[in-house]
Amino acid sequence: MKKLLALISLSILCSSSFAEMYKINIRRVDNNVYQTMDGRFIIKTKYCYEYTYGDEVVLDYTKYSYDNKIIFRSGTTCQIEGIY
Repeated sequence: MKKLLALISLSILCSSSFAEMYKINIRRVDNNVYQTMDGRFIIKTKYCYEYTYGDEVVLDYTKYSYDNKIIFRSGTTCQIEGIY
C-alpha cells in the first residue's frame, strides 16, 4: 500500500512538469502571427511560414518554457514567441 501511495504521489509531482498538448484551430493573420478561430488568443511565432485558415494544430505548451511550439498537420513545427 505504501508503494502504491508513493507511486501515485510521484506521478502527480512529475506530471506538473510535463508539457501540455492542446488541439486548437488557428488562422494566419500576418507574418508570424496566428489567431485562434474564436478570436480569444493571438500566437506570435518565430520564423513560421505555414499558411492556415482554421486548420487544427497541436499546441505543445509548457508554462515558463522557451520550447513551446505549434505542430501543423503537414508536420511543420514553429517555435512560439508568446501567446497573448
